[in-house]
Amino acid sequence: MFTTQCIFILNKPLFKPLLMSPILASLRRSSLIFSLLLCWYVSLAQSELKGRITNEANQPIAGVTVQVKGTNTRTATDQNGRFSVPAASGAVLIFSHVGFVSREQPAGNESDIAIQLKPNNDAMGEVVVTALGIKKEKKALGYAVQEVKGEELVKAREPNVISSLTGKVAGLRIASSSNLFGDPGISLRGKGTIIVVDGVRINSDSWNLSADDIESFSVLKGPTAAALYGSDGQNGAIQITTKRGSKNKRGYSVEFNSSTQLQTGFNAVPGLQGEYGPGSNFQYEYGDGRGAGINDADYDVWGPRFEGQLIKQWNSEVDPATGDLVPLPWTAKGKNNLDNFLQNGILSSNNIAISANNDRGDIRFSITQMYQRGQVPNTKLNTTNVAMSGGLNINKKLRLETNINYNKQYTPNYPVFAYQPSSPVYAMMIWGAANYDVRDLRDYWMPGKEGTQQKNVENYQYSNPWFIAYEQLRGYYKDDLYGYAKLKYNITEGLDVHLRTNVSTNYLNRQNRYPISTSQYNGDGGYFQRGGYNESFSYFWENNTDVLATYSKDISRSFSLKASAGANLLTRRTNYQYSHTNNGLLVPQLWTVQNSVDPPSTETFKTSYQRRSVYGYADLDYRKMIFLSLTGRMDQATTLPKANNSYFYPSVSLSGVISEMVKLPEVISFAKVRASYAKVGNDGLVAGSENYYTLYPTYSTGVRWNGNPSLYYSGTLYDPNISPEFSKALEFGADIRFFRNRLGFDFTYFRNIEGPSIFYLPLSQSTGVTTLQRNGLTYKRKGVELVVTASPIRKANFSWDVLLNWSTQQRYLDEVYDTLQTYQRIKVGERTDKLYLTDFQKSANGQIIYNPGNGRPLFNNYVTMQGYGNENWMAGLQNTFRYKNLSFGFLIDGRYGGKLVNYLSQKQWQAGAHPLSANEYRLADWNNRDVAGYKGTFVADGVNIVSGTLEVDGDGNMVKDTREYKDNETPIKWESFAKGYYGSSIANLVDKSYIKLREVTITYNASQHLLSKQRFFNAASVSLVGRNLWYHAKDKNARNIDLDQWTSTSTELETPSIKSFGLNLNLIF
Repeated sequence: MFTTQCIFILNKPLFKPLLMSPILASLRRSSLIFSLLLCWYVSLAQSELKGRITNEANQPIAGVTVQVKGTNTRTATDQNGRFSVPAASGAVLIFSHVGFVSREQPAGNESDIAIQLKPNNDAMGEVVVTALGIKKEKKALGYAVQEVKGEELVKAREPNVISSLTGKVAGLRIASSSNLFGDPGISLRGKGTIIVVDGVRINSDSWNLSADDIESFSVLKGPTAAALYGSDGQNGAIQITTKRGSKNKRGYSVEFNSSTQLQTGFNAVPGLQGEYGPGSNFQYEYGDGRGAGINDADYDVWGPRFEGQLIKQWNSEVDPATGDLVPLPWTAKGKNNLDNFLQNGILSSNNIAISANNDRGDIRFSITQMYQRGQVPNTKLNTTNVAMSGGLNINKKLRLETNINYNKQYTPNYPVFAYQPSSPVYAMMIWGAANYDVRDLRDYWMPGKEGTQQKNVENYQYSNPWFIAYEQLRGYYKDDLYGYAKLKYNITEGLDVHLRTNVSTNYLNRQNRYPISTSQYNGDGGYFQRGGYNESFSYFWENNTDVLATYSKDISRSFSLKASAGANLLTRRTNYQYSHTNNGLLVPQLWTVQNSVDPPSTETFKTSYQRRSVYGYADLDYRKMIFLSLTGRMDQATTLPKANNSYFYPSVSLSGVISEMVKLPEVISFAKVRASYAKVGNDGLVAGSENYYTLYPTYSTGVRWNGNPSLYYSGTLYDPNISPEFSKALEFGADIRFFRNRLGFDFTYFRNIEGPSIFYLPLSQSTGVTTLQRNGLTYKRKGVELVVTASPIRKANFSWDVLLNWSTQQRYLDEVYDTLQTYQRIKVGERTDKLYLTDFQKSANGQIIYNPGNGRPLFNNYVTMQGYGNENWMAGLQNTFRYKNLSFGFLIDGRYGGKLVNYLSQKQWQAGAHPLSANEYRLADWNNRDVAGYKGTFVADGVNIVSGTLEVDGDGNMVKDTREYKDNETPIKWESFAKGYYGSSIANLVDKSYIKLREVTITYNASQHLLSKQRFFNAASVSLVGRNLWYHAKDKNARNIDLDQWTSTSTELETPSIKSFGLNLNLIF
């Protein structure tokens, strides 16, 4: 029976494409082995005892562990609370789950039993995954950890699973990009963090993670929580626990999850004035698009008003009699160019997972295919992820575990949204006007000049958007593999040892095409107008091997101890090669580096790095109410000088459950206080950098002299006695629950001392070097985090749960070096995110000072502080309502405070494309353009200096002011004023505050009554989902950009952010 069933499974049409797919060619044998092992597990199934587990509201509980007492036989309930476990009559079953009181139940003669678990209102026996993948009771932790279940992230999906954490963890900031393949900016308590999978750090750009394979996220906050990861974990860690084999009543489980979203409807999009065309001073006439006409090359958008007058244009016919271009009516044809160019995006993800387990082991195989179509035509992203995990209980003392994840990211083209002519926002919304319809440029080659000349409204500085989309391609092909093998041996009762080795490796190929006539700015290959090609190959390899011995024992009735000691060896290697053409392509449309007008250039580099570590920890608890944890780690890094390449750092944390020590009022269900301290060392390398020689002098290739190669050193004077960096962290917190856990507050305060760091001090060129490497610069970082949980309603058929995350953190300069008290205008004790800009000159009462000769504003010759770049606080509010089998949830998040420069608006004002640039003053200038001596209508509100001077110190503070003023009465043309005033950074300074409806889900779970009518599905659910459905910026001048992704003090160009609507289907067979 089981053999037939296995053959049937392997021959299903679903599996044949998977096994024959070229992408999985290298994994077919492993897939076949796993499939055969799956069949073997199924064949071991025994007679089963079935049942269903619910809570007090009669709702099913998923993930309850069901174990046959005295054996290793165990299983877990599915999302409908159902389980099936082999058990003889009379055996005792143990039911346990986080947040519920464990229960034992003898197995009788009945074949289907019903079990109800009660909430654990007293001990709060929640279990979370901590550093190295170690599970601990949450009440025992002396530091902050927050967990997010993986099932929360597979419905309303993001292309990048890390983006789905936005708003769900206090202190974790995800700067989600609106660009296709845009990396989310990840920071935890204001600093970058690492990603850890099943207890081992991996090299990850976060695109090699599949939401379908994640059981849970545990965000370990601060150095104490992640101290065992060494210097990599000095800022905390995002700990991922992957799914492992599980079994339902049929002996195995097959799960299918499909999600499709349509991405349409703008949240933030730049506007465009449609009253005036290209040119300057209201003058424009097309000649050849290269300067032969009037302002017809590299133009602004300060040209003639659209009034139907006849003007020679890019699409004018040639008069055969005269050879001149025939003028055409001057009208606004392209007010909606960007909208007519962009397309609706699509995000689609499909996963199938097969898993099983029994007392001999567990196994799981999963494959996910993700496809995203970008808003820019001919852009897309594909990701294929294959994950295989298994565990084998070789005997009662020895267990083998393995996990392998292969990820392939591939796209023939993804868009550019930097400030370049290849950006559609640059081409159509800044330096492009409404004088053309972008749809008329769809055939983008000049007739008879295919491959050598694009067709466009301007033929020098700007590019046809369709030409960019279909010819100037950016290819990205990455193969990523990570996984581990772990052997765990139980030496004796209470003493285990494990040996684990992990590999994280990837191979990346980038290809960039620049067709002839491109307007790409001059780069390393001189691509402008002449075309070019470049290609790079990079290889990364990392191995973590560690051995860890763990001893646990109840010392007495009151004390218990768990201690571990281990060693780790980390090795990294990189290999990089980059080649490009020089000064053009010999043959159009031939994309090889050898197809270069001048000899092509190639550069390569290789790096290696190793760190050796020994570490250990000890956990001691007294009567499960007081918990003390100690860790220590010694690292030795190859990048530091031998005299200073070893460094030790400890941590200590203490947790006390007050509600276990004393009798509290009945309204308080649980109360705990905690404190921790950690000191973490670091070798000073820039996070994410592949240059492992940063701390040592290196050389680079230079120019050739008489045919001989040359080498040159950098301009840095290195310190042979440089010391490691250190960070010290102090944290206090409290966790208090009320009304039988219906209301909870988790509060954290932290203070970090970061440094002295390794930095590079600028020096005068007269010294012969540019920078000096040294230790110095110490910063203090302080912050507060608050997590509020509430269950206002808990009824048999209806519940309402609330989660609020709120956090704030700021960094201050604590020490400089030597006796200095200021560094880069920041004084000791001040925040380091001060924003300095060149401001307008102003009178003592704040009026702007204008030049009486031309009416333009005057600027200071120094910079002054204009605010702070970092937000004051950020928050996320999540609500979940459940009624019988229907659930509804939504998440709102945002940030408050902070300032940045709206770079998009600044450039639009300079160009003349900003919607507000077309006003009554511009119209008056147009109507008076031919009036002799006309100087403009607009008079700015401000003053002129009549006499006197202003003296300031180096920080811009007034020393002496003898200026006298009169009201400004100088008229100015609007173009000149707008460029001078609104084209400045200071005029485009905006508040960063925003709020966003991040996520909405409506889910129906098929009832047990409905499922009982068929035998094919064990569980089924369907969800209507939405993401980013509403966005509001506090500052009206920031509503043309999505502030979500901008965390610095200035923006760049971006894809207009959009809403997503879709459907998710989950089936368990």
